Amino acid sequence: MIGLLSREQKEKYTEFGKFVQSNVQPFAWEWEINECIPREVIDKCAEAGYMGGILPEEFGGQGWDHLTYGVFTEVVAKASTSLSGLFNVHTMVMKSILKWGTEEQKQKWLPSMTQGKVLGALALTEPEAGSDIQGITTTFTETEDKIIINGTKRWITFGGLADVFIVFGKMNGQDEKATAVIVEKNAPGLNVVQIKNMIGFKASALAVLEFDNCEISKENVLAKPGFALSHIAPYALDYGRISVAFTALGIMRGCLEYCTSHVLKRKTFGEKLISHSTIKEMITKMGVDYEAAAHLCIHSCHDKENHHPSSAEKVIIAKYFTTKAARKHSDNAVQILGAMGCNESHPVARYYRDTKTLEIIEGSNQIIEMILGNSFARKYRSSEIKAGLGSK
Repeated sequence: MIGLLSREQKEKYTEFGKFVQSNVQPFAWEWEINECIPREVIDKCAEAGYMGGILPEEFGGQGWDHLTYGVFTEVVAKASTSLSGLFNVHTMVMKSILKWGTEEQKQKWLPSMTQGKVLGALALTEPEAGSDIQGITTTFTETEDKIIINGTKRWITFGGLADVFIVFGKMNGQDEKATAVIVEKNAPGLNVVQIKNMIGFKASALAVLEFDNCEISKENVLAKPGFALSHIAPYALDYGRISVAFTALGIMRGCLEYCTSHVLKRKTFGEKLISHSTIKEMITKMGVDYEAAAHLCIHSCHDKENHHPSSAEKVIIAKYFTTKAARKHSDNAVQILGAMGCNESHPVARYYRDTKTLEIIEGSNQIIEMILGNSFARKYRSSEIKAGLGSK
């Protein structure tokens, strides 16, 4: 992938790698055991300017382009997918406020978020509404100067650590008035319960958010009612899918590095593992899929940077291909490393667990198949008709 980057992006790749090697990689397994990312490393990320890297400089960010953000995610994910998950949700909240927030909301939240003093999480999923976001039942009730929230959000990534949430619900229970609001963790009527023992992303502080007549100011409404599910959620999830795609890419890179190192050293039956045709085939497929996935991820970032009309679809394609490939090759990585790969302290064991989660979050791969299946059918049928090869 490095050969596809600009000079500036290559320099950032090197910078990110040095930071992760010193501050993330040696501690990732300990975070998994404790099921928590310590505040200390978040502070170090903030000091390096990474908490708001993709935001404009006027709010304390570094003005990264989408590919630099993706490269950063790949490097972090190779060492700790849980930490990459923090940047995922934090970025979705920041970018949503930047895009849809009032000037007052931007000034209140974004500088603190880029400094890492305030962490954000997206509260969309509910016990009975996951990929089907239209099925959310959380309600917002207007009073003269307040919004009263009732409902439950579940599986909220870093919900147990976040200081502020973007919460999605329906104003007065009306589908056509789906609304997003900004809620602080200390808002009266909000109870946060952390979820333990997840199969993957074990240090991601997942939580249940319980809203029981939770009160917030009307000033905390993000954009206008009716925009939440049609505009704000898709916009946020686009960044989430970029993050997930590059997280999967980082896992694939890790699998390649650990496996190639192993097969070039380990001997069986008097020969190095790489001499066996079965191992050659596994490494070949792993390397080819990594290169293909890197091109898809990079191309999706270029399209998004240039506001191409198909950029959202390209992001979905990258997420779909890369997470499926990472799932397959993390399985093969465990097989290649044998008992060592089955030990939970080894990174490839972590990769194996985490890739299952990647196939589910930010729109499950089955939902993506529904979206892309319809899209490809229309697209290529239209191309056939235009070429005069078929009937309307």
